[in-house]
This record gives sequence, structure tokens and C-alpha cells, in this order.
Amino acid sequence: MKLAYLSDIFSKFNQLNLQLQGKDKYLPHLADQVSSFIRKLELYGRKLEQGNTESFENLTNFSKTNKLTESTVIPCFLEHISALRGHFQKYFPDNSVQFDWVRDPFTAPAPDDLSSSEEEQLIEMTSDSSMRLKFPSQTLCEFWLGVEREFPLIGQKAVEILLPFATSYLCEAGFSAVASLKTKYRSRLNVEHDLRVAISKLQPRFEQICSEKQAHCSH
Repeated sequence: MKLAYLSDIFSKFNQLNLQLQGKDKYLPHLADQVSSFIRKLELYGRKLEQGNTESFENLTNFSKTNKLTESTVIPCFLEHISALRGHFQKYFPDNSVQFDWVRDPFTAPAPDDLSSSEEEQLIEMTSDSSMRLKFPSQTLCEFWLGVEREFPLIGQKAVEILLPFATSYLCEAGFSAVASLKTKYRSRLNVEHDLRVAISKLQPRFEQICSEKQAHCSH
């Protein structure tokens, strides 16, 4: 039963890890995912106290297969989940409310740390109907970069929250690209230009590049 429980809990860790990786992942998004997982841990603990193991698939199947109705290891699972919650709350304190105005500036209240000029620009921006129409159809980064052009103070403050690398995903993607480039048939040490092409989101305009080059005809 302990092995089945560990299999289930590590599966949930893997799901959380995948949710924290990928492109266009910003600090407010990741704070939401971690906060959600902490709340799920609370749910798992409550269910286990009631003798309900449906949140743990392998544990449930094992118990049904072996017709185990009661077990002395349930308190061990509860202790483990409680410890996990404590560690998550220690390393990831619940301060995601401070990002609400970045996630949805049109409904969330203004943060307390804004200056008078920044709060004025936030009021002007949220009163702009064209900005309100753009918000649902753009990513947070696209939206706030557009805001920065018209309302530089409040736009810059939001971009400073979105700019930090919240995970090591981009670094790991770069390492993977280097590993695929550095084969035994291609052992050059200088990979900067190749790596830029490999990890860039831009699509090369091959026709334009070729049109700017002069072809050498063979005789």
C-alpha cells in the first residue's frame, strides 16, 4: 500500500512539474498552479481521514484487489501529506494576490505599492474600451507590451513582473538543442549561430534570403 501511495503521489508531482514548464509561463501563472496543488493536498488529506482513497488510483485499485477495507498505514499517509503541505507553504508562500492586477487589471483592485502617477495611468488604461477589447484575445505579455507603449509607467511595472524567468525551462530547452546539434558528425565548438536558429520562434524567410544572394552558375 505504501508503494501504491508513493506511485500516486509522485504521479501528481509529475503533473505539477509539467504544468510549470513550457513557453509563455509567467510568474502569476506558476503561483496559481502551486497554490492549486497546495489546496489539492488539503483535499487529499480530508478524504483520507474519511477513509476515501479515490484520489489515489493505484492505492484504490490495490485495496480493492486485495479486499483491504482498513489499514494502519493511513495515518502514515496523512502525516506525509501534512508534511508536504508544510514544505510547499514554506517555500511557496501564498502571495499570488499581488499579481491579480496583472492577470486581470479590469476587475482586480489596484495594488497598494503603486505611486500616484502609476495609479492614474492604471485608471486611464482600464477606462479605455479598446484596451478592454484587446485583453481577452492576447497573451499577458502581448497585452502589457502594448500597454507600455501608451501608458509607460504602469506598463513597465507589469512587464517587470512578467519578465523574470520563473523556471529553468528555457535553459533546459537550450541544453537539449545543444545536445542535438553536437553530434560526432558536427563537432564545432562555436554553436552560437546554430543555437540561435534552433531555439528561435522566428520563421526564416528563405525565399527572401535566397533572392538577396547571387547564384554562381557552373560551366
